[in-house]
Amino acid sequence: MFCEGKIGTVLIGGRRDDLSKTVDWAKTPADWENLPADGSGYVIGATPFATCSQLEHFKFDTVIFDEASQITLPLALMAMRKGKRFIFIGDQKQLPPVLLSQSVLSGESMSIFGRLTSQTADHTVMLEETYRMNQWLTEWPSKNYYKGKLRAAGPNKERRFNYVGAEAPMNCVFDPDASAVFIPTTDRTAKTRNYRDAQHVLELCKTAQTMGLALSDIGIVTPYRAQGRAIRTLLARSFGREIASTVVADTVERMQGQERELIIVSLASGDEEFIGAVAEFFFQPERLNVSITRAMTKLIIIGPELSQGIECSNSITQQWANDYLNLISRCRKVVLTP
Repeated sequence: MFCEGKIGTVLIGGRRDDLSKTVDWAKTPADWENLPADGSGYVIGATPFATCSQLEHFKFDTVIFDEASQITLPLALMAMRKGKRFIFIGDQKQLPPVLLSQSVLSGESMSIFGRLTSQTADHTVMLEETYRMNQWLTEWPSKNYYKGKLRAAGPNKERRFNYVGAEAPMNCVFDPDASAVFIPTTDRTAKTRNYRDAQHVLELCKTAQTMGLALSDIGIVTPYRAQGRAIRTLLARSFGREIASTVVADTVERMQGQERELIIVSLASGDEEFIGAVAEFFFQPERLNVSITRAMTKLIIIGPELSQGIECSNSITQQWANDYLNLISRCRKVVLTP
């Protein structure tokens, strides 16, 4: 987002419905015939790449980077050359930019935001209140990722998932007193696609809808595209393609920045040898953090129980795996039959 002067006019490439009707709006700079000349200013929403094309001739007072943890240094510089001052808003404890050539164990931040927060503490302000998660869902990520400083605030602070009426065993899953639920995967051979777990996801969605929750209030997060496709296929067969499309079912990368009343995390993998081989990816704390912090009042994790523990190839991933085991131990465990 790029700001100029006082905010009076908005030019944004998103939907008109997302803005107040009192705000002037144009879809692209080419559609904007009357740039404000009265000093009221304007705001433009765009990607860094747009500063080299559609916005090549624009200059701004302030450049605001949203989801800055996913912006690389070159992309940041691309947009910074257009502004006088810069504000970076993001979370270094969530997913960094997707790069093919660098390990998450390298210790070097891949985003402009990560570099700034590690080197310029005097200019860094932590926003300590979350208006998304209730206090019960906030507790674990606050302790494990934010040094206990993150706290729930606003209308969601004490709100619970208020849908009831399910039959056993789903009544244990959707009990309002259990904000976080863990369902062990039963397929010990599954790697990146788990049909049994996909069926469980479908049944959870059906039950939630029967209790009155709109499908659009459900989000399904998975580490693997194959599992996402399997889940979307089942949803389309059951609800019809158009209605099923209102459920967001996608990878962690696609879900960052979103929120839903109910989040179902389908980790898919049950093969412990496979999990050990991909532990750096599977247990990555930023990935886990994004997955579990999309929920507002109800989080359901379907994944490996690893009751005998798991051995990783190095101490860092071993700690990540231990954190995962600690997380699921804090959830209410409900076993669903295949």
